This record gives sequence, structure tokens and C-alpha cells, in this order.
Amino acid sequence: MPRSSTRPALADAGVKSAYRTLDLLEVLAKSDRAVAHSELAWRAAIPKSSLTQLLKTLETRGYVESLGSNGPYRLGPSALNLVRHGLDVQRVVAAARSSMKQLTADFRYSSGLNILNGDFVERIHGVTAPETVGFAMHEGVRAPLYASSSGKLFLAHMKSEELESYLQRVEFRPITSRSLKSTGELRREVELARVEGAAYSRDEFTNGIVGLSVPLKNVHSRMTAALGLAVPSPDFDARRVTLLKGLQNAARQISLQMA
Repeated sequence: MPRSSTRPALADAGVKSAYRTLDLLEVLAKSDRAVAHSELAWRAAIPKSSLTQLLKTLETRGYVESLGSNGPYRLGPSALNLVRHGLDVQRVVAAARSSMKQLTADFRYSSGLNILNGDFVERIHGVTAPETVGFAMHEGVRAPLYASSSGKLFLAHMKSEELESYLQRVEFRPITSRSLKSTGELRREVELARVEGAAYSRDEFTNGIVGLSVPLKNVHSRMTAALGLAVPSPDFDARRVTLLKGLQNAARQISLQMA
């Protein structure tokens, strides 16, 4: 008999489809071999006609892979890459957590850890300084590459063709009055980041805050994340050199933990 389902009664067909997708992926993830269409229908408790359409969609996105014209099926590269990405994020956060806590304690400014996510950077860990009410470092916050110090840093580490492709498609939407407005401005910021090994965002994403970021690199010297501080604008210029040195020291410590 099909396995018993613990799903709640769902009237929304979209939600039902999501449950079926997760059930299917869980069956494949727990199987040590490719699974035939009929067995998948039985083990995931999905009607065969619905299963066929679902498999086609997942194949198109690379989450399921068919070894023949109609199976058997196994997890595809997109699913495996998603798992690897999640593990990589956990590893970077684990390596950075202690150094970021110390960095925030030393300078009393909030610190953030960001990764590249398409045309945005996404915060995967943050430490909020108690004194900086209103500048909380919430995880999951995303910022356009052109508007954030970590985004400019990722652009600076891109290959020339990747950077040019981004510059051709980017739309400069004002977030604050100081947000960049042209590719010319952004090119200058990217070149500055390449020369200095650090990037800045002066009131471009959050009014009253200067973002300062440096790269975290893996054993192959490839940038994997950006470590940054959120500094009140009036404080920044006088402390820039000291802050940059502290960030770079923390980045080196984290990179050693990641090695």
C-alpha cells in the first residue's frame, strides 16, 4: 500500500502540488538507486498522470534526472547543488561566527556576512551591536550589487565577461538619494575595489550608514563571501584605516578556519 500521508487537508491546489513535490524529492533522496515511474507513484502516493507532469517540470529545472525515456529517476544536479550550497553556507557561518562577534565587540559596529545570489548579495549571518539601535543585521536581507559594499566587491572579483554582462542588464533604481545612477559610476567603484581590496557604500543602501566590506577567500583564492561593517556615516572617515585593518585581520582568521 502507498505510504500513509501526514499532510493536513488542503484545499489550495498550489499547496497540494508543493507537498507532492517535496514528497517526491524525499523519496528520491532516500533511495540508493534510480526509481521507476510506477514505484515513485506508489511510494510518494501521487497519481501517475500527475507524477508525469511533475517529473517533467523538475527535469526541466534539473532537480530530477531520468536515465531513460520514461525513467528510472534519480535526483538531478540542481538538487545536489542546492544541498552542497546549503552545506557551504553553514561552513562559512560556522567559521565566521566567533570572529564576527569579536569584531563587533571591538569596534561596536554591527557586522555582516554576505554571499552572492544572482544580481544581489544576501546576508547569511549578522551580529548587531547593542549600541546601534535601528541598524540590526537581520539574516536574509538582500541588496542590489550596485548599492552595497559587498556587492561591489563581488563585481570586482568577477571575470570581465561576467562583469560586462551585469553592466548591460542592470537597472539603477534609487534606494537612497546617494544610490549610484550609472554604469560609469559603478565602473569607478569596482576599479577602486580592485585596487584597494575593499569596497564602500556611502549612504547608498541605508541613509546614515557607510558599508565597508572585504573578501573571504577559499583555499583556491576565490572569493566566497564578503565580511562587512555598518558604520554611522559621521564616524567613518576618521576611523576608516583602523576599521579596514580590523576587517582584514578578521577575514584572514576566518579564511584560516575555512581552509
